[in-house]
Amino acid sequence: MQFKNLTGVILIVSVSLSFFMNCSSGDEPGPVDCSTSNLTLNLTSSDPNSCGTNDGSIMATANGGDSPYQFALDAQAFAASASFTGLSASTYQVKVKDKNGCERTSSVTLKPFGSTLAATVSITDSGCKTTKGVLTISATGGTGPYSYKINGGTSSSNNVFNTLAAGSYSVLITDNTGCSIKKTEKVLSGVTFTGEVKSIIDANCAVSGCHVSGGAAPSSFTVFSNIQSSANQIKSLTQSGAMPKNGTKLSPTQLDAIACWVDDGALNN
Repeated sequence: MQFKNLTGVILIVSVSLSFFMNCSSGDEPGPVDCSTSNLTLNLTSSDPNSCGTNDGSIMATANGGDSPYQFALDAQAFAASASFTGLSASTYQVKVKDKNGCERTSSVTLKPFGSTLAATVSITDSGCKTTKGVLTISATGGTGPYSYKINGGTSSSNNVFNTLAAGSYSVLITDNTGCSIKKTEKVLSGVTFTGEVKSIIDANCAVSGCHVSGGAAPSSFTVFSNIQSSANQIKSLTQSGAMPKNGTKLSPTQLDAIACWVDDGALNN
């Protein structure tokens, strides 16, 4: 967008920045409320043929929402392909994203053919900016005893991993015959939108003349999906002090709460 100042100098204004800092209006259509989208994700899978092989596969199918769709496996980038091959025994998360940016996630566990080895993991939150997270692994089936390790570390008979920060962890469980399964688990900070973040947004952003319905800004922060889709920008601009625009300086506790919630995945919790 271009505007002339009083001296006739052309000013180039960043739409993405003014969206948050200046609360300027825009002509683009309003964002889709992803919480009401009919987007769905279905998975079919094929297990690896034996322990230690990487010949499992997952096929994703999307319906509803607004095509075209993109797919991602675990932390991989989104791409057009809905087929994932060359997979070992593990629990995988598959995500779909439609044209509107709406996302759905589903998980599937691939097991070595013929093995009964399985495991569940219970998770304790880490706390915001602290390392109080705990993963407790319960293995069943296969042939005991079992060994455990996380993030490629040293194998141990200890099934409890503590003093963990928020983040994703790869857990490998191996039985006495050498069969293994892998699970990817996420330790959350425990910060919730309804408990901590919503009140900060309500008081400083979803206010008259800014991010409210009918306000100057094109996106209302009274709608959760709008906040969620803008979460990374909200984190960046609050951390830099560019937001809130009303001049309020957020406390370190408030800044940490926003950052931890965004890093957890901007959950509707």
